[in-house]
Amino acid sequence: MRYKWLLFDADNTFLDFASASKNSLFQTLDEYNLDCDEEIYKIYKTENAKVWESFENKEITALELRSLRFAKFFSAVDIGGIDPFQFNAHYLQNLVHLSEAYDGAIDLLEALMPQYTLSVITNGLKEVQRPRINKLSMNHIFESIIVSDEIGVAKPDIRFFEHSYNSITNPPPKSEVLVIGDNLKSDILGGVNFGVDTCWISHENENESSIQPTYTINSVLDIHSVL
Repeated sequence: MRYKWLLFDADNTFLDFASASKNSLFQTLDEYNLDCDEEIYKIYKTENAKVWESFENKEITALELRSLRFAKFFSAVDIGGIDPFQFNAHYLQNLVHLSEAYDGAIDLLEALMPQYTLSVITNGLKEVQRPRINKLSMNHIFESIIVSDEIGVAKPDIRFFEHSYNSITNPPPKSEVLVIGDNLKSDILGGVNFGVDTCWISHENENESSIQPTYTINSVLDIHSVL
């Protein structure tokens, strides 16, 4: 057995964030008596991605992210009179409530527990990441859960991975650690820079970057093919 410790990203790795995020946005806008359609959702995804990239590049703080992503979204779709910080709080509450794991993912992770140590490494916000894992009754699966918002540093920063590496007692050699995630920059580049093997979950997308994971799989359910 080559690996002893598996570091799993959460969103779009074993949690279906794409679906939960979309449903949460639609529900929150509806609660504010605002319309939402596919085009509006695409605009939100674009603005949200820009803000998260700024956060990962250390250009803004997590507190600024909470307000800025919806401020930019509201500006892009010409919505006024709504506090973006309060809207974000309602959105996050809905995100917890509507979150689900991918079909078969929980069974897969539980099946890995006897042979491997499992941890979560996520750039999510503290209001949602642990509550979502708790809501899905997954806490027993993971030795540790590392949330960027709780430790003040985010992937791909090497300090995030150093913190994760030190989150369990007697961590194995780096050669026995595997990072698994869907984001080439935060998960894969971060793991590469830290000196561990990586597994990119592509969701059938092409890798058009210069970042080279050790392995590529389409879904977390394919992880056995690299272990």
